[in-house]
Amino acid sequence: MGHNTARKGYEKLVDRLNKFPLGAPPSETLYKILNVMFSEEEAQLVSVLPIKPFKAKVAAKIWKKTEEEATVILNELASRALLIDVNIDGNPTYAMPPPMAGFFEFSLMRVGGKLDQKVLSELFHQYINVEDEFVTELFSMKTPLGRAFVHEETIEDKSLYVLDYERASNVIKTASHIGVGTCYCRHKKEHAEEACDAPMEICMTFNNTAASLIKHGYAKQINEEECLDLLEVAKKHNLVQFGENVQNEVAFICNCCSCCCEALVGARRVGVSHSINSSNYIADVNDDLCIGCGKCILVCPMEALAMVSKNEINKKSKIARLSEENCIGCGVCVGVCKPDSISMIERAERVFTPVDITHRVVLEAIEKGKLQNLIFDNQAHFNHRVLAAILGVVLKLPPIKQIMASEQVKSKYLVKLIERKKKKGKLEAK
Repeated sequence: MGHNTARKGYEKLVDRLNKFPLGAPPSETLYKILNVMFSEEEAQLVSVLPIKPFKAKVAAKIWKKTEEEATVILNELASRALLIDVNIDGNPTYAMPPPMAGFFEFSLMRVGGKLDQKVLSELFHQYINVEDEFVTELFSMKTPLGRAFVHEETIEDKSLYVLDYERASNVIKTASHIGVGTCYCRHKKEHAEEACDAPMEICMTFNNTAASLIKHGYAKQINEEECLDLLEVAKKHNLVQFGENVQNEVAFICNCCSCCCEALVGARRVGVSHSINSSNYIADVNDDLCIGCGKCILVCPMEALAMVSKNEINKKSKIARLSEENCIGCGVCVGVCKPDSISMIERAERVFTPVDITHRVVLEAIEKGKLQNLIFDNQAHFNHRVLAAILGVVLKLPPIKQIMASEQVKSKYLVKLIERKKKKGKLEAK
């Protein structure tokens, strides 16, 4: 009976994770992962927490505990990076991050710690790299979780203007907090003795996420100059800057290798179209300058370049050819091209990037049919559960579904609503 009760607690936690647009498909491996990361009691408690950020007072009411008791539990979970805790207007505020990018990665972002990282690495490998459902689900989002940043120095055409939000350097320069931690992907591979020689301590986090991870020892606080230096180190190792798919308040930039990075490996496996938001630039090969050395092919993270015969007459002479649908616009290939035969040019159509995390999460919820979970997100409240179920049915009706899926609702109208909500919040704060 005790075993069934324990399993039930983890099943409730899985249900809670799947209320969020980026969920975690149930499997025996997932239950084992959660068993390592959460106790039975913690799993049950976390399963009823709101999706949106909340204060200890809210958790205490849901858990039927005192605020002091709730704070102790919340701080313990935050100390293991299972929750993010930040100060908003001087008040501690908590939120549960999604599994990816979230508490899965955080568990391996420092060497050592409170969790068995070797066991977790093996379980993560099974769940993410062997079992297909999680990666397929993660990389089927019409609004992807992450986006590629172009190497800014590869934009040589001065008529092309790189917007601030497209620059990794601007994310660094405007961040309130900057942290650097161990690369989750290479750390996981290290436990399997398969890690490459790319730098390990190079996973960048910013703003509120960085503040929480720094506080609990999952990231080391660094300054702007140190982070910009790390960015140059990453580029010298031909790493891709893969960051959160938002324009403002970017929470992370990973510096990814093509062999270990789960985002790049997963994208190659399921297809690039929805898995990664490309930059607004694309590689362009000058056939007349290309000498067919093949260096660009070796560093391209998406296998978007291949060697082909230069012409029918001289089949032995090779040049690089780009598969446009696979290019994520990172610019890594330009850095190794000595004849300067590759340049980055603007894409014919600009890539859509959500304004902020609220914008992105709402879009993802609309696309996944989970908007009701964001509106009525207190799973401990009976009325919220009922209303979420009713709204879930309503949103699946053909006319409503068609309206919600429209570009007008998903972009311009939604951005205006978010801006209005923020202005209202600022006025209320005054």
